[in-house]
Amino acid sequence: MHFVSWRTMCKPKDKGGYGVQSLVEKLGPLRSKHALNFIMKPNTLLNRVLRARYVNVLWNGVYCSSCTSSWKIIQNGADFLLSVLRWNISNGEYVDTFKDIWILDKSLDRWPTFVSIIESEFNQVSDFITNGSWDIGKLKICFGKLLIGLILSIPIYSDQFEDKM
Repeated sequence: MHFVSWRTMCKPKDKGGYGVQSLVEKLGPLRSKHALNFIMKPNTLLNRVLRARYVNVLWNGVYCSSCTSSWKIIQNGADFLLSVLRWNISNGEYVDTFKDIWILDKSLDRWPTFVSIIESEFNQVSDFITNGSWDIGKLKICFGKLLIGLILSIPIYSDQFEDKM
């Protein structure tokens, strides 16, 4: 009997390995799948129990040591999803103006812009929405013309009750 490293085991057969799938490489995508199911299928029994217990703490990055293992897996998967998901704006109450991804593919605090994040009084996207449409006056206070153009192209889904990923 001889030992073979996991690297060799996980190589494809045509490259001299055994074609075994590496669970370490699949862990992130599997957890992301659970987090996406939590978002897309809110009425399953597990998701209803977790929503009742943890409400809206999925996206705030706060981890607790006393949380259930199911919740920890979903929250870890949500971290992977954050880089690819974008908010659909309904009323803007749950969307942080600078930290959440709601314009294109990055949060505003990661953009090379001239937006003053520290001095802004508009912390939620809801601060820029008046009567179900974008408030251009408030947008002009915080953003330049190009960014305002991008924001105005984002639809507001007033038929939804809350913001969704």
